[in-house]
Amino acid sequence: MNPSVETVATLTVFGAAPTRAAVTVVTLNLGRRMGRALGALAACWGAAVVAVFIPVAHFLLVPALAVAGVIWAFLRFRERERLVRIHGTCPRCGRADDFIPGGSEDGKLVVSCPGCRNRLLVTRGAAPPPFAHAAEDIA
Repeated sequence: MNPSVETVATLTVFGAAPTRAAVTVVTLNLGRRMGRALGALAACWGAAVVAVFIPVAHFLLVPALAVAGVIWAFLRFRERERLVRIHGTCPRCGRADDFIPGGSEDGKLVVSCPGCRNRLLVTRGAAPPPFAHAAEDIA
């Protein structure tokens, strides 16, 4: 098993002060990344083989699954770190909980709060003081 590292992150949402969170990250070595990529490729290509037997739809499904398998495998292979756990406090509702990592918007990691259902942006690194940029603009 690859070693996991716990770091500090910031949870932000529009209209609320950012809060801190603890993030557990697993570093993926070359063998693990290759295995994950081959698993993704096998899943898509296996589905493509099954899709051959679907009348008419196989004209679109088989090529789409073949290409999707290559793209998914490439993305899995490029992933050097994987977030496995995020624990923090929602900046909007104040609920402390474990957030499930798994989504991204514009290349940034986002999680959903189970309490208020807001989408929170996760930024790895130390949390800035609330409204720190506003104080710099005034000075």
